[in-house]
Amino acid sequence: MLLTNFLAHSGGAAGPGNGTYRLHAIAVNKARQSFDLGTRTITVDNADAAKPFGTIDTPAQGGVVSENAFVNFGWALTQNPHCIPTDGSTLTVIVDGVTLGHPVYNQARSDIQNFFPGLCNTNGAVGFFYIDTTQLANGVHTISWVAYDNVGHGDGLGSRYFTVANTGGGNSPAVDEPVDTATNSTVMLQRDFDSTSQPTQLAPEETGVYSVYMEELDRIEMEVGATNGYLLMKDERRPLPIGSTLRSGRFYWHAGPGFLGQYDLLFERADATLVRVRVKIRPKVNAGRESR
Repeated sequence: MLLTNFLAHSGGAAGPGNGTYRLHAIAVNKARQSFDLGTRTITVDNADAAKPFGTIDTPAQGGVVSENAFVNFGWALTQNPHCIPTDGSTLTVIVDGVTLGHPVYNQARSDIQNFFPGLCNTNGAVGFFYIDTTQLANGVHTISWVAYDNVGHGDGLGSRYFTVANTGGGNSPAVDEPVDTATNSTVMLQRDFDSTSQPTQLAPEETGVYSVYMEELDRIEMEVGATNGYLLMKDERRPLPIGSTLRSGRFYWHAGPGFLGQYDLLFERADATLVRVRVKIRPKVNAGRESR
């Protein structure tokens, strides 16, 4: 997660965080050996930014959490003259693609007040949300926040991985609800973070496979009417991808950082019918132009 607001001016519009920049990625192992993973050139245009921005503070990237009341902190701001409602109703916490709820918002923090003065939510940018990690299986999960302002501009505030490590038997997922068999004959897709948007019905290809395209870090919901789901690796059934959930016949996936390419999924309905889905994740169309 890179807050481009702090980048020095580099040939773009006036002010910091505007212009062309070159990002370098260097990996270093425990023996202090390094390898250059390559570079990317991006154009940053904060002068014309229109979407909300911010980040998750806890859990840390790759952090370990436990217990039934872990405090998930984050912050969100948007561009003038717009505002994020202070009741937190347009902020959403998502874990493994599933919406958990809205954080308590409008909390002050001095560093944000100093770094981003003069915005509508400058004096109340912080929010928090309690997560019952005992309702999640031990292992790796994804978490993200999505923010909308009062005129409907929206964006994700980053996505990160974290590990749940509960002991004493407190790591059983919540009891699933029954699958709605009335939808078993169709496959419905909802692509974005807005729960009010309408899903669309998918049609299979000639091979019987349902193809779904999505951009990196995006989220999908699919009504597949299945009781079990798998990731296929050379026709071998593996657990569903990290960051995804199958609940009450619906498949949720908010693909975390690093997920690109093709993923073959297999869903099994109660009547033994198999539904094959091919998800193709491509780089963001505007990946070379950032405003955040």
